[in-house]
Amino acid sequence: MPKKILFVVNNPLFFVQQHLHLAEAARAAGYDTHVAAPDWEGADTIRAAGFAFHPIRMPRGANGPIKELRALWDQLRLYMQLRPDLVHHITWKSIFYGTFAARLAGIKAVVNVNTGLGFLFIDDSRKTSRLRSFLFPAYRLTIAHPNRRDVFLNEDDHADMRAHDMADDATTEVIPYPGVDMDEFPAMPEPDGVPTVVLPARMLWHKGVGEFVEAARLLRQRGVDARFALVGDPDPGNPVSLTKEELEAFAASGDVAWWGYQTDMPGVFAKAHIVALPSYREGLGKVLIEGASCTRPLVATDVPGCREVIRDGVNGFLVPAQDAEALAEALGKLIQDAPLRQQMGQVGRAVVKALFSNEVIQHRTLDLYHRLLHDQPAPRRKRALLFLSKAKLAPIPVRARRF
Repeated sequence: MPKKILFVVNNPLFFVQQHLHLAEAARAAGYDTHVAAPDWEGADTIRAAGFAFHPIRMPRGANGPIKELRALWDQLRLYMQLRPDLVHHITWKSIFYGTFAARLAGIKAVVNVNTGLGFLFIDDSRKTSRLRSFLFPAYRLTIAHPNRRDVFLNEDDHADMRAHDMADDATTEVIPYPGVDMDEFPAMPEPDGVPTVVLPARMLWHKGVGEFVEAARLLRQRGVDARFALVGDPDPGNPVSLTKEELEAFAASGDVAWWGYQTDMPGVFAKAHIVALPSYREGLGKVLIEGASCTRPLVATDVPGCREVIRDGVNGFLVPAQDAEALAEALGKLIQDAPLRQQMGQVGRAVVKALFSNEVIQHRTLDLYHRLLHDQPAPRRKRALLFLSKAKLAPIPVRARRF
């Protein structure tokens, strides 16, 4: 029988956009491949791709103990009944509940992909500090599966988690997920007209939206002829999201345009000359990789998740975080130097091919699966839970309410 792999993620659309190619690679390699996620937008695309889809409840953010326990329960009963050989968790909450459930269910191998440390590590508010004091010890307890790999997208996240005693060298690896399809994001010539700078991201303050708008304002005051566009929507589930009203006010000022959420990202890069991401921290800046694949020069902050993609002065520029003046200076250099933009764009695509292409990431992931599935035996299932493997429980509704 083929080995069974289950991907678990808290957002099916995110999985489709960034990780579906991994499931396709696993299936092509002979694995019986399944996906578990809330039944939200993107779930039908997963089904249409031919994967067995298992709806689970997994609320975003903190939603009270009852809903959180339901999320843990859904994963535990699915693991007991589906009996995958390996579970591949993506994002923090999937890892938090799923690794604990995998240990109880006796799942042989676990891959935990930390897509970024997010506001828990960036925000210094008292509320977030209290949350860290609870979550960090709980995380150490729940991920104690004997045959797992905790995967980080960059070395800085890896080092920070080790510093907090939430990772160790024996069970961790760095793989720059999720990869990019270089055929979908091809090399393309610059468009005609005034240079255009885009910031494609969720509209969060921590993505550097404020600094981007201020840099655009500074360059406009200096007479630099360029256009600036914010590409993305607010994320109401994130505590540092901008509001629609704030974004409309930025656009009304005339310094930037707000293009909203775009499904055709190659089309966005075709209209752009420069890609910017002045983020405070990333897991790995996927839009930087996509932009570089399209031969666009990059400007981003010298922070984890951005510095891995940019060779400063070679395929773009790195600037200090939260520094609108430095951002404006770097953007100004590229806006006014077309040959430099084109030279950096060509180098950037070569960097993507060597380090960040789908083929590179798929190869490293399948190698990881092979090593884990041929390592130590599975942990024993807890006797008190064996009834779950045979019980005929009511299924989770196909169109689970989003909460």
